This record gives sequence, C-alpha cells and structure tokens, in this order.
Amino acid sequence: MRLDTRFAFVVVAVLTLATIGIWVGTDRHFYTKFEVVDTVEQQVDPNDPLAGTGFYDDATIETTVTRQEFHLGMLPTPSGVLDKHALSVVSILGPIWTLVGVWWMVRRFGALGRHEDVPVTIAGRGGSEI
Repeated sequence: MRLDTRFAFVVVAVLTLATIGIWVGTDRHFYTKFEVVDTVEQQVDPNDPLAGTGFYDDATIETTVTRQEFHLGMLPTPSGVLDKHALSVVSILGPIWTLVGVWWMVRRFGALGRHEDVPVTIAGRGGSEI
C-alpha cells in the first residue's frame, strides 16, 4: 500500500473515531435531534383554588418542556434535501468511506479493471501467470 493511500485511510479512520466520539458524547441517540422534549413534574400552585380543596392530593401534575439540545444520531431524519436533521453518523461517514474506497479501487485496479503490478494466476496446472 502506498504512502498516500495509507495517509488517506488514516485520515478517514480519525474522522470515523471523531464522529463516533461525538455520537457517544451526545448520548448515542438513534436519530439526530436539535430539541429535546421532556415531561417534568410540576409543583401545585398554592394560589390555585382547587389545591386548597384537596383536588390535587396524591396526583402528579406533569408539564411538557422543550430544551434546545443537540444529539448526533446514528440515522438522519430529514424532511427535505437541505434539512439540518440530515446530519448523522451515517450521512457523514458513508460518503467519506465511499469516496476513499472508490479512490483506492481506481488506484489499485486502474481504469480498465486490472493493475499492471497485480499478477493474475490460472488455477490448476501449476498456477501459471498471465
């Protein structure tokens, strides 16, 4: 393997580790999120007239809260071509590995499908080379 090929694979491996590190650091969600919706328990307002009569005794009041929080997902959830939810581990690493793989195959096997340095052997009869 040539030096520039090794360098390309090392760069892609580092990008892969960085992307997986960001995914793990943002709680390993399946889908990319920019907002988190949580349900939290809320205290009963003491000025509420129903609270004084015991209407809320042994009951929990829950409220939905939305927080701006980023989670890189394993898979994208876009609603359009240029949607911010298209960002994901697969959409980042898939094209990078595809480009480097195609680049490596073209360099390895050449434009015609066979590189001059790669001997082709015929099975049987002593494995003669072409």
